[in-house]
Amino acid sequence: MFKKSILFIALSFSVQLLFAQGFNSTSGRNHPELNWQVAETEHFLIMYPERIAGIEGEAAAIAEQTYEALSKNLEVTFDQKIRIYLSDEDEVNNGFAVPFSRPYTNIWVNLNDYSEIWTGQEKWLRKVIAHELAHIFHFEAVKSPLGLLQYTFANPLPGFWTEGLAQYETEKWDSQRGDRWLRKAIFDDDLNYSSGQSLEDGRLLYAMGNSQLRYFAEQYRDTSLANLLQHRKKLFGLIRYHDFGNAFEETIDGGYSGFYDRWRKHVNVYYNTVASQMERTDSLHADEFSFPGQFYFDASVSPDDSLLAVLSLTSMSRPVRRLYVTSTDSSRQNTLIGEGAINSDLNWLDPQHLLYSRMVRGKHSSLINDIFLYDLEKEKETRLTVNRKAKFPAAGSSQNQIGYIVNEGGTGNLFVMNLETRKEEKLTDYSGDIQLLWPLWVEGENVWLLHRFAENGDRNLVLIDPETGSEKTIDPEQVDNRKAILSPDGSKIAYISLRDEVPNVFIYDFESGVESRFTNLFTGGEVFGWVSDFDSTGEEHLVIGASETRTQDKLHFVSAGREVYQPELNLPETYASWRHQSPENEIPSNIKPNPALITDRYSYNAFQNLTHIASFGFPYYSDANDWGVFATSNWTEPLAKHTISGGGWLSIPDPLNKSYGALSYINNQLYPTLTFSVYQIPENGQYYGEEFLFEEYIGADIAINWPLDVFSSSYQNSSWSARFRHYSTDPMGENRFTSNPNLATPQNATVTDLQLSWQIKKQRPWKNNSYHPLDGTGLQLSVKASEKIIGSDTRTLTSDIHGYTVQPFLGLNRIFLEGRFQSQWGNNLPQNYIGFSRYDNVDISLPNDIPLQFFGDNERIRGYRKFVTGKQVAFGSVEYRIPFIPS
Repeated sequence: MFKKSILFIALSFSVQLLFAQGFNSTSGRNHPELNWQVAETEHFLIMYPERIAGIEGEAAAIAEQTYEALSKNLEVTFDQKIRIYLSDEDEVNNGFAVPFSRPYTNIWVNLNDYSEIWTGQEKWLRKVIAHELAHIFHFEAVKSPLGLLQYTFANPLPGFWTEGLAQYETEKWDSQRGDRWLRKAIFDDDLNYSSGQSLEDGRLLYAMGNSQLRYFAEQYRDTSLANLLQHRKKLFGLIRYHDFGNAFEETIDGGYSGFYDRWRKHVNVYYNTVASQMERTDSLHADEFSFPGQFYFDASVSPDDSLLAVLSLTSMSRPVRRLYVTSTDSSRQNTLIGEGAINSDLNWLDPQHLLYSRMVRGKHSSLINDIFLYDLEKEKETRLTVNRKAKFPAAGSSQNQIGYIVNEGGTGNLFVMNLETRKEEKLTDYSGDIQLLWPLWVEGENVWLLHRFAENGDRNLVLIDPETGSEKTIDPEQVDNRKAILSPDGSKIAYISLRDEVPNVFIYDFESGVESRFTNLFTGGEVFGWVSDFDSTGEEHLVIGASETRTQDKLHFVSAGREVYQPELNLPETYASWRHQSPENEIPSNIKPNPALITDRYSYNAFQNLTHIASFGFPYYSDANDWGVFATSNWTEPLAKHTISGGGWLSIPDPLNKSYGALSYINNQLYPTLTFSVYQIPENGQYYGEEFLFEEYIGADIAINWPLDVFSSSYQNSSWSARFRHYSTDPMGENRFTSNPNLATPQNATVTDLQLSWQIKKQRPWKNNSYHPLDGTGLQLSVKASEKIIGSDTRTLTSDIHGYTVQPFLGLNRIFLEGRFQSQWGNNLPQNYIGFSRYDNVDISLPNDIPLQFFGDNERIRGYRKFVTGKQVAFGSVEYRIPFIPS
C-alpha cells in the first residue's frame, strides 16, 4: 500500500497542474470550430482564432510596450518568446498566467461588461495583457532550476504580493482595484483576506497587495523591489531558489512582519483621517432591513413599490446565488424565484414581470449572456434572446418593449425588442472599442440614458434620442458615474459615482441640469431604487445598499429629503502619497494598435507548443525486497488540445515483477475529450471477502467524455461517456482467498470490454458537500459488455442503474435516499462480482479524464457485515443524516 499511496499523491499533484490549464478549464468545453493563428513579434507569439483577426495588432503594441517597461523596472529579460493566447469563445472577464518553465497567458477578449467590474481609463486589452505579463515577469524574476518543485518547500509567489506587483506595475490606484475594499477592511478592523467569511476576501487580497507594493516603492524605491525578487538561497548549498520571507528578511529592515506593521499603521492614519470627515451609515437615519442572504449583488424596486427583487448570496459556506422577490410591507414575505448564474442587472418590466440576464450555453457551447423574463403570476421564466451576448435589460418606451445591450465583438450597442413579435431593432451604431452599460428609458425626456465607456477611456452618462440618434452627455468625464435609477415622477435620476474612490449616490435634475450629492459615506453606498411612499408618510425614499462590515450587506430605505454632510476633505498628504506612487517606467494608459510590430504570421501548431509542466522523482522503500525510484513527467499545451502524463516506479531488487507505470494522452481537439492510456499498474482495489484485493492490470484504454448542453442548468451538469479497454488482470496475493469454500478464488484473465454511461447530477455548492451534502440529485445509467475477441477470455454483460437524492429536514439534518439495480450475464470473473462488500471501500476524487480506476464501487449495507454476490442485485438506502461533528 505504501507504493500505491505514493502514486495517489503524485497523481493528485499532477492532476491539479494538468487540468487547471487552457480556456476549457473554465468553460468545461472544447472548441474545435476555432482556427488558431499566430502573429509573431520581437518578444511575443500572439495566438488568436482567425475569426477575430485584427486583434493581434492591438495586442502586439500593448505587449511590446509592456515588455519594455517591465524589463527595465524588474531587471528581467527572456531568452524565448512569451506566448499570449486570446479567445472570444466565452464572455469571461478574466485572464490567467502560468509559472511553467515556458510561461504563457490565456486571456478572454471582446467583452462589453468588464467596465462594470473595474474603473479607470484603461480599456480591457490594455489592462489585462499588461497585468498578465507582469505576472509572467514576476515568475521569471523568482524562477529556480527546481521549477515547480520550488513551491514544495518555499513560497516564491505569495498571492497578495503577486497580484499587488502586477497592479503596481501596470495600473493606477483606484476604487475597484483597491480603495473601496481596503478602507472598509481597515474600518472594520478585519484585514484577513483568507477568512472565508466575506465575499470581499478576494478583492481585499488584491487591494492589500496593491497598497503594500505602492507603499514599498515609495519607502524603498523600485530598485529595492528588483533586488528583493533577485534574492536567492541555496538548497543543500547547490540549487538556487527564491523564498519571499527570506528575501524580505535579508533585504528590508525588520523583514516582512516589520514592514507590514509600518504599512498597517500608515494606512490606518490615512483612512481614519478620511473617515472623520465623511458620513457613517448611521447618518442615513434609516432603518436597516435584512433580506434573504448574507451578501447582495443587486436589488430593484417594482414600479408600484410593492416588491423588491434581491439577488443575494446565501452565505460564504453556502455560496448559492439566489433571486428573491420580497414584499416591502410589514410582512416582508420572501419568494425564491431563481438561482444560479443570474447577473446583477435586475429591472422590472411591470409589477408582475422581472427582467434580468443569465450566463448560459450558447452556440458551440460557449458561455454567453442572454436576457430572461420572469412572470410572477405564472411562476415561469422565459428566455427572450438566444446566443446574443446580451445584458442589462430595461423596460422600454411602451408596455411591450424592452431595451438591452448587445456585445458585438467587444462593442456595445443598444437594442430594443417588441415582446409580442420578438423582433429586434438596433438603436445605436457604435463601432470599435466602445462599451455600453445600464440603459434606462427616461419617459419625460423621451430618451435612453446609459453609461458609455468611450474609446479614449472617458466614462459618461449619455442621453440618446431614439428618433434622431442625437446624443447629449450630462456629466463630466473622469467622475465615473454609473447605473442610474429614475425618480417616481421621472424628473430626476439617482446614480452611483466612484469619484470618492468608494461608491456614493448623486442626483441629477433634468430640468435644471444640476447635480447634487445624496450620500457622502466613507465606506460607500449604492442606490437600488426610488420609492414614492414607502412608510405611508407620503415622503419619497431611496433604497441604499451600505455596510461598514465585510461580513454582512445591508439595505436602507433613506428619506429623499435628507441633508448631506459634505465638508471639504483635508487629506494628510504625508499618509496619502503612496496612492499616487508609480513605477519609474510606466506603461501608457492608451496604446494605439501597431500591426507593423508583427514580423511573421502562420497557422498554429498545437504539438509544437506542448509545454513541460513538471517532472520529478524520489526514492521509495517498501521492504527489503522492494525499493527503488518513483518518477513522473507531465506535459500540456496551452489550449489543452494535448496533454501527456506518465508516472511509475522502478523496483531495483525485482524490476520485472514489482515495477509499475502508466502513460496517458488526452486529446481535446474535438468536441468530446479523448483519452488514450497504456499501463501496468495495481487497479480495482476492493474488499473481497475478509481481505483487500488489488489486481495487476496490463493493458490499454480508449475513453470518450462528451458533455451534454441539453441537460445543463443551474448547478447541474450531464455527460455521456464511453470506454473501450483491453487488459490482462493478475490478482495480487490470490492465495489469501483459496481457503474460503464460500468464496471463489480471484482469477487471471484477459478482458476486452466496452462501457457506455450517461450521468446527470445537480448539487448546489456547500463547504461540507464531501461528507454532508445539503442537497443533490444524481442518476447514472451504464452498461458494460465484454466479448471473446482479441484473445479475451470473458463474454459478459452488466447493466447498472444508480440514483440518489438528498431531501431537506430539520435544520441541517437531511434524508438521504439511494437506489441501485445491477444485472449481470455471462462468465464474469469472481472479483468482478456485483453484490455487497463487508466494508466501505476506499475512494479518492480524481477528474473523469484520469483513466485509472484504482478502487471498485460495490455497496456496503450499513450494519450488515456479510459478503454477498449475485447475478441481479437491488440496493436501496434511506438514511437520516445528522451533521454531528465538524470535519
